[in-house]
Amino acid sequence: MKQNVYDNKTFSVAYDKMRKDDKGRNANDLVEIPNFRKLIPNVKEKKILDLGCGYGENDKYCRDLGAKEILGIDISEHMIKIAEKNNADENIKYKVMAMEDISKIKEKFDIVISSLAFHYVKDYEKLIKDIYNLLNDNGILIFSIDHPLRIASKFEPWMKKNYTEINGKWFLLVSDYNREGIREKEWNGVIVKKYHRNFSSLINGLVNSGFKIDKILEPIPDEESIKIIPKYINQYDRPYFLFIRAKK
Repeated sequence: MKQNVYDNKTFSVAYDKMRKDDKGRNANDLVEIPNFRKLIPNVKEKKILDLGCGYGENDKYCRDLGAKEILGIDISEHMIKIAEKNNADENIKYKVMAMEDISKIKEKFDIVISSLAFHYVKDYEKLIKDIYNLLNDNGILIFSIDHPLRIASKFEPWMKKNYTEINGKWFLLVSDYNREGIREKEWNGVIVKKYHRNFSSLINGLVNSGFKIDKILEPIPDEESIKIIPKYINQYDRPYFLFIRAKK
């Protein structure tokens, strides 16, 4: 079953409030977004597909850099409405569609991007094959996900049960790393499912579909970000995100 927590009213109200109240003071703004955009190549006159586009922020960013045409899809009607309101452009089209259904798209793209969305999809290998088929020759895929080490343990991912403290330093528990599959936690009043995959499964899924790995990032916050959120120093011990860029 395709997961769509962002159209759950309880979840969406809490999520929208969090993004608004913590603007510029969260891991997305301080770590994920700037590092994701470092991987985006010259998009001038390029055709782009954004999978799990959310608010459409990356789509407007690429359009401002000269992208010719952009299609942003998201399973959430709520997200698409916000994208159409806040990040509209005559050359950006937003569509309610699940990533699992992209084989229905009949056009080709130069670049496919996806920010923090692939971990919601059960069949990763099918998704990667579908993306490969949607790319033009020499096309590029760029995506970010929650780092596999971050959500590996089945003991309430992202919570303190996932850590042990020794002499004031937190150590990450990575039990269950090679037990791939569903990880669940309560987030904004809703049970959210993410799919944990180890590093080899992520890479082999790309290689088996014909992709060539171009770049991998496991970023850490810069000094300015740590000044804003001191606890982010812990990302030296536990990476939050994994970024991959691959070429067809």
